[in-house]
Amino acid sequence: MPGVDDQKRQAAKQEAARTAVTDNNLAAGTAVAAGLVAFVSPPHAAALCVGSGLFWLLANYRQSVANDPARDDFDVVWKTSAQLDESLLPGTEPREQVLYRLGAQQLLVGDALYALLRSLERFDGATAAGSDLVDAQVDAIAHNAEATVTHQETLIALVPDVNQAWASIRAEFVVDPSSVTLEDVQQLYREIVGDSPETPAPPMVALGEAIVDAADDLLVPFDTGLAHPVLDATELPPQPSELVDAEYVAGLEALSEPLRELVVE
Repeated sequence: MPGVDDQKRQAAKQEAARTAVTDNNLAAGTAVAAGLVAFVSPPHAAALCVGSGLFWLLANYRQSVANDPARDDFDVVWKTSAQLDESLLPGTEPREQVLYRLGAQQLLVGDALYALLRSLERFDGATAAGSDLVDAQVDAIAHNAEATVTHQETLIALVPDVNQAWASIRAEFVVDPSSVTLEDVQQLYREIVGDSPETPAPPMVALGEAIVDAADDLLVPFDTGLAHPVLDATELPPQPSELVDAEYVAGLEALSEPLRELVVE
């Protein structure tokens, strides 16, 4: 009978917590990147800022997977089925589209993590209650873990194009980093992402609409106690040379490894 490997689960929780930290770091760096080009290329700034907001969203989803308390609504079985509708992807210029495609992939990862979190919590609840729905939740865990890995692999495959797009934008729109303040970046973030998760700004909503069959509240991050990397910042982070660095990719790969073996026969 299939079950959940406790060692792999603990490993996944540890890697999820570690990757949440790098999500936060990338959220800060991408917001700075947006601020640097805001006055010379607003469309690219908007796409970058949306990416910042979604790294923050993923940080909270991953941290939630690390926490995952048991739930008693284990009669509900959720298998993620979210997918991108390419026709609804924002952006017109190629580099802009690359950045929005990264954002779309972040949302797909987020939906899969959300579904995985719920299935793990419901598995715990069903197990504690001795319910005959344990097997259904194990099946959902297997599906959602595989979806998370698949979406993360697609995100990793986008990284070279994303970094090349940022390098091209920096080369075309040369800006003075000293001309941008933390207050500038925070104001831009509020305009593009939104001041509150419950009321996302139009650019965030537009990208969210490109993801079909996702959770209705996908854009609302859980309250995990993480400090906001942009709105709670007290100093301006450094300008990123790469939007997505090798450490982040390594973190995703490390998280995918235990997820692949989370369910055992």
